[in-house]
Amino acid sequence: MLNWDDLKFLVLLEEKGSLAAAAKRLGVDHVTVARRIASLEEALGVKLVDRRQKRTVMTQAGLRIAAHARRMQEEVYALERTASSVRPDIAGPVSISAPGLIAAEMIAPRLGPFLKVHPDLELTLRGDVQAVSITRREADVSVRLSMPNDPTLIRRQVGTLRYRFLASPDYLAQTPFEAYRYVFFDKSEGLLPHETWLKSLVGPAFAIALRSNDLNIQAASVAAGAGVLAMPEILARRFGLVDAHPDKVFYERQIWLCWHEDQRGQPAIEAVAAFLADCFGQEPA
Repeated sequence: MLNWDDLKFLVLLEEKGSLAAAAKRLGVDHVTVARRIASLEEALGVKLVDRRQKRTVMTQAGLRIAAHARRMQEEVYALERTASSVRPDIAGPVSISAPGLIAAEMIAPRLGPFLKVHPDLELTLRGDVQAVSITRREADVSVRLSMPNDPTLIRRQVGTLRYRFLASPDYLAQTPFEAYRYVFFDKSEGLLPHETWLKSLVGPAFAIALRSNDLNIQAASVAAGAGVLAMPEILARRFGLVDAHPDKVFYERQIWLCWHEDQRGQPAIEAVAAFLADCFGQEPA
């Protein structure tokens, strides 16, 4: 018998191109994705993927069925958004996605009073490195550091996040500017805007001390003297870091909130959006 939940594994495999990438998005291991695809093949009696030595490739049948599954999935998500949009009260589950340390430093410390005012809300707060899909209901409201280009989303610019060169006082006392070594995100994440800014200031010959896919790890390593990091200045005090650039330069990224237009005017979503905007010092327009 067909398990409809297996279809999302096929859709993610087609979208991401590999078992590992699909597993990462779903928060499971690649063996689980392979097993669910195999279960779907058995239920349908159709070969959906070619299992080669180093990678898994979609068959033509797999691509066609994934396209049908994606349309079905979109209709289910639309139905769920419509159902939630007609709820008259500020209640029920609402999920928020935000970059991890922004969630920890700017949102989580303010949640207590908000939840006391709205005791019937059930919030989920996720720390995500990459932007999640609101259309696929991976989150109801997303905090992003660049303007979303999806026309189906309501988008509000609610603040700015200022980045500076930061390092430990001991590192700065022992290291001249021209000898700085830097901490960057892992190459798999790509060069982020604030890293491009840093690179433009220090030139092509800069030295990298460490790469990590987690800003918390980066900041902890810099606090221990690993090097210099471009990171939000709001985190400097937490990690005991100080401005490391001789000219005290900074770079600003806009903070955006977005949620699906199907949920425009939904009381719970609007209340959460207003709360998040307040966390960043500005009410939504």
